Amino acid sequence: MIESPHSTPLDKRLPVFLLTGFLGSGKTTLLKAWLTQPEFKDSALIINELGEVGLDHQLLGAATESSSLVANACVCCTGLPGLGEALEDLFWARLHRRIPPFPCLVYETTGVAEPAPVPKAMGTTEWLQAPNRMAGVITCLSAATALEVLDHHAEARAQIDGAELLVITKTDLVSSTALENLQNHLRALQPGVKLALSSHASLDSVMLLGLLRDAPARQARAHDHDQVDSHVHAHEASAHWLALPRTISRPLLLQEIARLKASLGPALLRLKGRVLTDHGALLIQLAPFEEVAAVSADPLVSPDDDAAWGLTLIVADGAPPMPEAAFMQALHASSH
Repeated sequence: MIESPHSTPLDKRLPVFLLTGFLGSGKTTLLKAWLTQPEFKDSALIINELGEVGLDHQLLGAATESSSLVANACVCCTGLPGLGEALEDLFWARLHRRIPPFPCLVYETTGVAEPAPVPKAMGTTEWLQAPNRMAGVITCLSAATALEVLDHHAEARAQIDGAELLVITKTDLVSSTALENLQNHLRALQPGVKLALSSHASLDSVMLLGLLRDAPARQARAHDHDQVDSHVHAHEASAHWLALPRTISRPLLLQEIARLKASLGPALLRLKGRVLTDHGALLIQLAPFEEVAAVSADPLVSPDDDAAWGLTLIVADGAPPMPEAAFMQALHASSH
């Protein structure tokens, strides 16, 4: 059985891990690695995503038979009912053996969620608390962009506010001096917090669980969610799905993404999706304050699969008009 801070060996409730972090912080990459390791093998997943098409759910769902998607809802506002429903569905599916037994559950929030309502609900709502226990709150931050993200986005600050463990990802992208400065900044924001470093998902599940066992208890902080108006963002972001044609030019796609980024500026919070190009099926991802989109081979689909080819764009409210028409026109022209 997976132990958690402040639990006892007699506690037979299902351990629930909350994994959060701002858009592009690397939490899905870490989780995908943990699911291949014995401690998290066969874990159940609940993935909370903004947008019509859940890319993270598709990428992670292949690693386990027990996964659920809470789409187009942010956990700290309208997402809690979806979380409760997903937990209940998984509980009954396991009880009736429609899915294999699972040792724990990992709940990955959207990148703009304030995570505080989840442990609060798990600790105060009887029908959630009876079968489940919080096993750890983990927040990811990208070493390359964390300072800018924390400076510009209150949601990111709320995500570290109640974390038991902060995981700094993508440490290979910054100098040792920059990494040390970031760690000092985080310790100043949250004294006593446990910090872990990870490059290419190098933080394994054994190290993770050890750090959580040694972590201090969560503390009540400023982001109290007893009042609806306490949310720091109130869904100040929207998701747009751009369905893309088959097959498009990879150089033109990257050119148009760069043009889109230049047009929207910092209002473009996230871009991700799977596309079929003349170089095959690719995953495209762009995180806040990153200059160039990351491109990799799609591990799940081939050009012959009936996949949902397209991009999800998460855009801040008040953004300039999105040049969707020009973007789509250029890509459709390249497919003929």
